[in-house]
Amino acid sequence: MQGLFSLNEDNKRFYKILISLCIPIIIQNLISTSVNVIDTIMISSLGETSVASIGVANQFFFLFNMSLSGITGGAGVFISQFYGKKDVNNIRKVTGLSTILAIILSGLFFIPALVMPEYIIHIFSYDQEVVKLCIEYFSIVIFCYPLIAISTVFSMGSRGVRNPKLGMFCSAFALISNIVLNYGFIFGNLGLPQLGVKGAALATVIARAFELILILSYVYFVKKDYILKFTLKDLKSINKDFMKSFSSKSMPIFLNDTAWAFGTVLYSVAFAKAGTSAIAASQIATSTGNFFIMTAVCIAVGASIMLGNELGADHIDRALVYAKKFSILVFLAGLFLGILLILNIPLLLKIFSVSDALAPDIIKIFFIMGILMALKSFNTLIVIGVLRSGGDTKYALFLELGCMWFVSIPLTFLAAFKGLPISILVLLTYTEEIAKFIFGVPRALSKKWAVNIVKEM
Repeated sequence: MQGLFSLNEDNKRFYKILISLCIPIIIQNLISTSVNVIDTIMISSLGETSVASIGVANQFFFLFNMSLSGITGGAGVFISQFYGKKDVNNIRKVTGLSTILAIILSGLFFIPALVMPEYIIHIFSYDQEVVKLCIEYFSIVIFCYPLIAISTVFSMGSRGVRNPKLGMFCSAFALISNIVLNYGFIFGNLGLPQLGVKGAALATVIARAFELILILSYVYFVKKDYILKFTLKDLKSINKDFMKSFSSKSMPIFLNDTAWAFGTVLYSVAFAKAGTSAIAASQIATSTGNFFIMTAVCIAVGASIMLGNELGADHIDRALVYAKKFSILVFLAGLFLGILLILNIPLLLKIFSVSDALAPDIIKIFFIMGILMALKSFNTLIVIGVLRSGGDTKYALFLELGCMWFVSIPLTFLAAFKGLPISILVLLTYTEEIAKFIFGVPRALSKKWAVNIVKEM
């Protein structure tokens, strides 16, 4: 512990890179999370049913977003290591390939949501008013999916080449736009029509369009020699060997994040068995809990970039030292944020205008999230920051999915069918974290993950 905070030259270098990477990543992710929180806060004034309808739509978006993160996460492993190797050509190949894959993915989610939204919504709720409002919101907000797909590729790729400020500034502009447009379209202010939940969806689409325009303008016009700026020539140079190497490490991440997202959505299906109030309670608690844990998650993302850069440069010993330092930092961050969440429960209840009927359940859920936040943060580092940085993606896949699909999901559904309260269902979802810790720590300590995967590419 003392060595972590001493001001020797190696620690100074570590913290200088950490701060330059993680502060913008933290700010960007807080901004992105804030979009959902602000939507929920503004919509909460329209009633519990409106909150539940957005909560249902957000579950589908969450599934899309996690599948997208599977693509960008796989690309990020290679971009980080190629950056350590100073290989610009291969960075552009990875960026171009992941952009194409992201656009295809957005279409796979966009088309079903456009053609048969009611079938998707019925997975979560049959409440007629919730279904009606959700279709109104859903039919508009899905148009931001392809916009988010492209902007995420460049935003995440920029992190891998140590330029996280690009995503931060573009997301900040999008957030400001979203708040202003929400205020106008939801409530009929600023001379705009009052559209309720439709207004929240429209505001999100316009804000995401602004974000994409800013990112592409920077990459292709402002910074003309930008390292991620791929062309048709880069796409044509992608050969069979490159695809094989890319897919061998990135496919497990895509499967991991997608299947994990499906599992998380299944949690919501289990929660829905407790009724519309339970959906609203879990939506408020989850969006807020994600906001609090985001700092620890962003440090883990920063760890994956720093460790990947060092591994790609063949500095294996330095990567191992950095991994130990990150383990301590992320655990402490999770512990602090968990305490902060618990201390702010009274304030959060007021912010979300929580009714007396919902308050007891939400308070219990907040306590569960706060107490277990350090454990969840540490496990996130093990999977994202450590195992994935060295291409140990197959073990990360088995670790996450095994703990979720064979431990926490069966227990949560068993409790749901027995009619247990929402707070107990949420608690049981955390059995995944206990199992993940048991099987994840030995793998991290084995050092099998510390590999330069781009050395021969």
